[in-house]
Amino acid sequence: MALKAKSMPTFAEFSEKSLALCRYFAIITAIAAPVSTAVSSVASIALLVTWLISGQALQTLKKSYQHPVGKAILLFVAWLIIGALYADTEWPAKITTLLSWKKLFFAFILLGLFDEALWQRRFVHSYVIFMFFAGIAALPLWAFGLNVREGATGPGIFMTNWSSQSIAFVAAFLCCIFLIQNEALSIKQKRYAWMAIAIFLFNILFISTSRSGYLALPASLFFAGMIIYGYKKLPQILLVLFGVLLIVGASSSNLQERIKLGLQEKSSYQSSGNESSIGLRMVFYKNTLELIKDRVIFGYGTSSFEKTYTALAASKYQDWRGGKTADPHNQYLFVWLENGLIGLLLFFAYIYVALKQGLHNKPYGPIAACFLVAICASSLFNSHFKTFAEGNLLAFFLGALLARPQSLPAISSGSHA
Repeated sequence: MALKAKSMPTFAEFSEKSLALCRYFAIITAIAAPVSTAVSSVASIALLVTWLISGQALQTLKKSYQHPVGKAILLFVAWLIIGALYADTEWPAKITTLLSWKKLFFAFILLGLFDEALWQRRFVHSYVIFMFFAGIAALPLWAFGLNVREGATGPGIFMTNWSSQSIAFVAAFLCCIFLIQNEALSIKQKRYAWMAIAIFLFNILFISTSRSGYLALPASLFFAGMIIYGYKKLPQILLVLFGVLLIVGASSSNLQERIKLGLQEKSSYQSSGNESSIGLRMVFYKNTLELIKDRVIFGYGTSSFEKTYTALAASKYQDWRGGKTADPHNQYLFVWLENGLIGLLLFFAYIYVALKQGLHNKPYGPIAACFLVAICASSLFNSHFKTFAEGNLLAFFLGALLARPQSLPAISSGSHA
């Protein structure tokens, strides 16, 4: 009996498989962002390659452009490019600074790629599952005081640094909160979700000594409470959150020590002969605001921060306060100095539109909105919109979970991503 020849796959089938592979690479990139720069970078390149060879790049870009967040990204990036034209710096510096914002490019692409609820669910579930095991792995490392990574900033820290690890667990914590709230989980699945929440909180509050996590967690939890329970219960939310913070503050020696150290550094930075984390930030803020006053509206141009700041600091100080920096450790001051009030307002518009879309794109959009609030809070003392780990993680969360999903298929209690 003659065997039938296998039919060659059509281009449409190849295109869909390429897009599916592209989405998987997007999930891998997001998961790897706080853990491994190399893996995340390779996965992001694979994402771009599979996206381009799918033959649907223009189609997905059209969807991204039609999305309100996509438009907000384009407006902000357009002003960044304009700012590069009038910055008094060399073109290599301009290109380097523009590339530091490439996270927005990935967020833009994902807005047109993750318009299927199934893929958004896979993104969230995959991230939670990986971080669940990562959180468990951190426990024995912390318990036995092991530093497993070169340059690790404490036992139990095995991701890029303590800030990246803490922020990564904040994102996972928020995922679990909304999975319990919005998905029809079985009793067994809910138990695992609550167990994961406990592990994530322990990592953030007891293992990590990152003040970014201490700030990002309550800010995002407060916003999540308002989404779930409504504005009418705001007093109760504040009361519960305040009580929880008091209990945690009384039981976490790491939290107590880091906050105490921060307050000491803030009060003594002007007379101290040694630089400190908070002391440096206070000097950065003071000098940056002084520079902003001279060019409030347009700023000094994209890529101008390091050159402009260094000249001022060197003219004022002869000790550690006169050192150069390319980042004031405050995202909003950075944008304001380089791109002026116009750029800052466009940046705020991007944040506002993203938050608004997150509130409406249920069930997964609220996760992205709350995580955005977390990064907004931590960026008061960092530039987490631009850093590799936090910036990429945020961009992929926003792009994947703010995409407008098609109708969500029914979720059985025993279903898996």
